[in-house]
Amino acid sequence: MTDFELKLNEFYMERVGKGDSLMTAERRVRRIRWLSKNIDIFKPDLKKIYEYIESRQRGGIKKKTIRIEMMDLEHWFSFIGQGLRMPRLKKEPSPDPFVPSPDQIKKILEFCDVHKNREVWYRNRLIIELFAYTGVRVGELVKVNIEDIRDGMLYVRSEKGEKDRHVPLPSKLQEHITVYLEKYRMQSDQRALLTTDQGRMPYEYIRSMVKKIGMRIGLPELHPHSFRHFYGTYLYRNTNDLRLVQILLGHARIETTTIYENLMTKEAAEKGRSAVEKLFRDGEDLILEVQIPAGAGQNKWEHWDSNPDLRVSSWFIVPVTHHKFR
Repeated sequence: MTDFELKLNEFYMERVGKGDSLMTAERRVRRIRWLSKNIDIFKPDLKKIYEYIESRQRGGIKKKTIRIEMMDLEHWFSFIGQGLRMPRLKKEPSPDPFVPSPDQIKKILEFCDVHKNREVWYRNRLIIELFAYTGVRVGELVKVNIEDIRDGMLYVRSEKGEKDRHVPLPSKLQEHITVYLEKYRMQSDQRALLTTDQGRMPYEYIRSMVKKIGMRIGLPELHPHSFRHFYGTYLYRNTNDLRLVQILLGHARIETTTIYENLMTKEAAEKGRSAVEKLFRDGEDLILEVQIPAGAGQNKWEHWDSNPDLRVSSWFIVPVTHHKFR
């Protein structure tokens, strides 16, 4: 192991000691390793760092990604005793997350079913079902052990320092888990639910597998977190209970969960659009039907247009009361 890798290992241990989850600390190490290929991470040079940021933006990299890189770099410089405040990029408004529809979930599962290698693809299909019908994160799923499934529930160890939680397993999903354990699970790890031929399934495999499926079926925006959004969205739609959604997703703050309430509000607005359009058209038709024929009513208000205290509407003439504003 090189001196740099030893230093990265020390950095990893420090971040875990300061409260990072194992997955978060691993991601920080990966980013520092990547950054070391582009800038000198032992001799901080702000000019070079700004040039790196500019090149990343020209390459179309999102500000959010660059902001995370700068945060990790700041932690790294603090670790090596080179305390330096990194550039802060203005936060962009968060776009609405991609939420797959039930039909798209069905299409993904059907894609898994057509493969002949059942040992691999029955497992991959089970991964999709666990994502979609329990709302777990990738880092939480890879930590699931066989004993975490009991009494129709899945015990989830939070990856973000939140409370661990239990989530219900649909009966059909329980049956699929049983079949997987009996027929298709690779016996390379004694405890892990999800395994490869080399042991517990790694985080990167799942992300890559989901991304490849998305590209193959015409959903390039698909990623593991999409299924969590699916779970939260349809759970809220069917229960209208935001607190329940918060508990089952394991959110520490209810404000995080309100994204699904906001999505439902936008969905309702879109559904209401056609209804309002129809209402408007029907209203116009009604107005046309009751319009006053030309010349009608002139005996009563022969010169209504010259009277400042009268206004005409589409249906009738009404007096207007004037007010003085102070």
